[in-house]
Amino acid sequence: MATGFFMIGVRALSFGLKLPDDVRARMPQQSRRQELAFYILTPVFAAAVLGVNLLRPEPTSAILFMYSAAMVAIPLGFLPVRGRMVRAYVAQQRSPDTPMKLDRPSMVWVVGFFSVVILAATLALMTTTYGTNSH
Repeated sequence: MATGFFMIGVRALSFGLKLPDDVRARMPQQSRRQELAFYILTPVFAAAVLGVNLLRPEPTSAILFMYSAAMVAIPLGFLPVRGRMVRAYVAQQRSPDTPMKLDRPSMVWVVGFFSVVILAATLALMTTTYGTNSH
């Protein structure tokens, strides 16, 4: 379910965003290949993670919890700053010799949000029986 939420969430990030015509004209070829790779490789990666963890002898693996938390957090973390990220992308596309740079509030939000998610997931694992061996 986390993989499905991730794929739908990442796809939903682009809805409603306006790109200038000159930038949009350069995107179609690259976008189709990336979209196809996204829809093929993401489920393959998720299946590989799930398969490896099902082969482990432990009853429930903490890695699956961390995987799920990360997959849900990624689209949620970028949703509030997606407009700023598009503006930075458009500016970089219009002058390709300059690197893409996000503004400070966007960087603070992204780093802060993902730091809180990592901290919360780690605390959740530390306070549950995921990390203990019950004999």
